Amino acid sequence: MILYQYFRDQIVRIVEDLAASGELPGPLDTARVAVEPPREAGHGDITTNAAMVLAKRAGKPPRDIAALLANRLVGQEGIAAVDVAGPGFINLRLEAAYWHTALARIAASGTRYGAFDMG
Repeated sequence: MILYQYFRDQIVRIVEDLAASGELPGPLDTARVAVEPPREAGHGDITTNAAMVLAKRAGKPPRDIAALLANRLVGQEGIAAVDVAGPGFINLRLEAAYWHTALARIAASGTRYGAFDMG
């Protein structure tokens, strides 16, 4: 499992749930939602632009969408802390145990880690 793809999938699922519940209009195009390392290490382990790229279509301010997403991300497996920053970035800090599990999976993969059978 690729760490950033795993959390992107979680965020997209939350966006879909928010649209299904009527808290966000739907369907929303999540193609431009990025989950990546933050530019500054002090901002956490992972950051996403989800709120900002969804704001226009959703007709809501990015920080409002970020707050909705952050509330759903709190308590998700592996997430220790969630912070809304700037115009609507969502920064995540991962639990140490999550990193330990991820490193164990990488070590168990041996030379196959990072290999893809696609294309």
